Amino acid sequence: MNGVYNESMKLAIHGGKPIRTKPLPAWPQYDEEIEAAAQVLRSGKHARQSGSRVAEFEEAFASFFGVKYAIATSSGTAAIHIALAALGIGPGDDVINTAHCFIGTATPVVHCGAVPIFADIDPRTFNIDPDSVREKITPYTKAIVPVHLNGCPADMDHLQEIARQNRFYIVEDAAQAHGATYNGKLVGTFGEMGCFSFWEDKIISTAGEGGMVITNDEQLAKRAKMIHHHGELREDGDYYKGERLYFHPFLGYNFRMTEVQGAIGLVQLRKLPHYIAMRRKNAHLLTQLLRDVEGVIPPYEPENVTHVYYKYILTLDRKVLTTPAVEIAKAISAEGIPATRRYPTPLHQQPIFVEKRGFGNTNAPFIKPWYQGDVTYGSGLAVAESLPNDLIMLRMNPFLNEEDIEDIAQAIRKVIHYYKTHDPVVH
Repeated sequence: MNGVYNESMKLAIHGGKPIRTKPLPAWPQYDEEIEAAAQVLRSGKHARQSGSRVAEFEEAFASFFGVKYAIATSSGTAAIHIALAALGIGPGDDVINTAHCFIGTATPVVHCGAVPIFADIDPRTFNIDPDSVREKITPYTKAIVPVHLNGCPADMDHLQEIARQNRFYIVEDAAQAHGATYNGKLVGTFGEMGCFSFWEDKIISTAGEGGMVITNDEQLAKRAKMIHHHGELREDGDYYKGERLYFHPFLGYNFRMTEVQGAIGLVQLRKLPHYIAMRRKNAHLLTQLLRDVEGVIPPYEPENVTHVYYKYILTLDRKVLTTPAVEIAKAISAEGIPATRRYPTPLHQQPIFVEKRGFGNTNAPFIKPWYQGDVTYGSGLAVAESLPNDLIMLRMNPFLNEEDIEDIAQAIRKVIHYYKTHDPVVH
């Protein structure tokens, strides 16, 4: 929006003129990715068994992250499932997860026959709280799955300390944090295995779905390859070339990535450093433009991390206004700037867990004889339960320019000013 901001402007949701009528730039946007995909389609080699693009993507991804092995998967959720299964997580075990995230970080635990135990979150980073993790440990705990939420790395120093003291595995969910760093080290490389998503709106995307598992452990990599390929064994380690033995020592799945996805991923990976730089530039500009807006708190970025801003999360300052986040999000959206709440229902309050809806029509794996512990969901995590009504999620992508960021700031400023002056409790 050009011109001087007028604080008397009526909100668009009330019939006023919106700040912006032109849609913000879309994400993702593809150019040479289209030709890369077309080459695969013309080749007739569309599955990774017959082509080479997925293998090339895996090699490039492993090189980028400085690890020995990368296994491309059909989704980020599948990546977590594969990692947990490769580590031997199964019936009778439990795994500590964050309560504030997409459900795909927790359901793989159940898919392995284990039980998720939810920990509370840090009110500034929204990541899993190490102190809460310590409180949630049971005799059956085998692993921790920290999520680097919204592009901000979790507190890996304390989580690694907990894991070492208790001999737990760490499976990092870096689905929202490609290229983020903690103490100068790339997230996804701290635990036994790191997992990434290339879903449609992630920091890099493979045209809708896709994921990756990374590790430095040769045996875990071998098991992960087998699990994602029907549990099939190839002694030579090449699971996709030559004669197949159709020999299956243990349970596996079809979690493979397609050649088209691999070709797109190769191009996207080359762009990742630029994408990160632009996301950070845009996010920092927006934070600067909102620095004097009372009522909203911009995202917190700890000094020892590189936040990659998968999403830009505003926290409503409840000392200034009490309006529900859902109302403010709707008002900002009406101004032409898409906004929503962030994960309004925490995971420990989702029906699947509260009612222990397991396999078939049973409560497996949540109760005896499958699990010897006693887990109850639904309450007890104060921050995760209160926070959703304080958070506003805004899209952040590399194709936004300064004018776009200024429009986003104007819309937020306009909406917050209105609700500050019309808040029935504060005023």
